[in-house]
Amino acid sequence: MESFTLTVKRTFKTSRDSYIITFNEKIDFVPTQFIMIETPSVVRKPFGLGNWFADLAIGVQVIGKGTQYIVEQKILSAHGPLGRGFVPPSGKGAMISTLACLAMAFDLHQRCGCDVFIGALEEPQIEVPFKTVLGDQQFVELLKSLKGYDWFYVVGSDQMEKVCFELLHDKAPVYLSFNEYMACGLGACRGCAIQTKEGLKHVCVDGPVFRGDLIWN
Repeated sequence: MESFTLTVKRTFKTSRDSYIITFNEKIDFVPTQFIMIETPSVVRKPFGLGNWFADLAIGVQVIGKGTQYIVEQKILSAHGPLGRGFVPPSGKGAMISTLACLAMAFDLHQRCGCDVFIGALEEPQIEVPFKTVLGDQQFVELLKSLKGYDWFYVVGSDQMEKVCFELLHDKAPVYLSFNEYMACGLGACRGCAIQTKEGLKHVCVDGPVFRGDLIWN
């Protein structure tokens, strides 16, 4: 793990409470790896690495003082890249994401050419370059319509991921990003432990991506 400074190039809203932050620097990383960003408190917060067109980027959903601080800064102190990253299986893939994870989706689409589908509760505040559906019912109908894929990768809230797994796991393997709170990002605090069919795993070092059928029946 390295410590470094990121200088903000642009911060813009994707929805009422979500942002994309782009940076002037470049970082070598593999899909779904993350960085830990320092805040004024002792808490570091994890953010998945991605791209927005040619720029390094992260997505931020403002849910408290720490994330509000991050979207207001011009210089951020970070540590990483962390996590195992996600190596997509062979074949045609699809990523299902929220607007808060749009930078990660853009990166995976660039790297492996997978299709991307965005589920949102409200109209995006930017032009999204992927198919986007609004509302729970439309999202469920989208999932039911997806056919011909060899794998799915889902990143979003726990509730969203469970819905996707239930509706997609009979079609192809479903990979899920488990975004449990990670206090250290290094596996030292053991705060992100989850039980799997292969035993106890830690999201920050063994993941953050796991096959859904290793977690849920």
